Amino acid sequence: MKARAPLSWWSGAFAGLLGTLATATASACQCYNFSRAEIVQRADIVFEGTVAVVTQVRGLVQATIDVSRIEKGPPVTSVTLLTPGSTAACGVPFRVTQRVTVAAMRDGRVWRTDNCISLGLRPAPFVPNR
Repeated sequence: MKARAPLSWWSGAFAGLLGTLATATASACQCYNFSRAEIVQRADIVFEGTVAVVTQVRGLVQATIDVSRIEKGPPVTSVTLLTPGSTAACGVPFRVTQRVTVAAMRDGRVWRTDNCISLGLRPAPFVPNR
């Protein structure tokens, strides 16, 4: 029996460590609390719009947003951007018809954003069944 006690203790400790790691991984997204002014200053484009299309692309979410107002950046009518594929990785949970305010950075020919610099998501508008 004495030989099994240390194994039992190690098994319990290992299980506890796995639980801790799983929790840490599930909430891995941590952002510095930048002010809105700091986010706008760092971003290459800041705009408001409505999410038109959302697709998964190689573990990322690609969202196309119809732009209604540009606060900073080039004059565009729509923007297609990439964000990490999960909120645990700081991905923005875009939903079709959702009104959004987005700050994004240019990465070559691609626009990128994440929860650390995204400025606001509003629920999709309510459309009653007729």
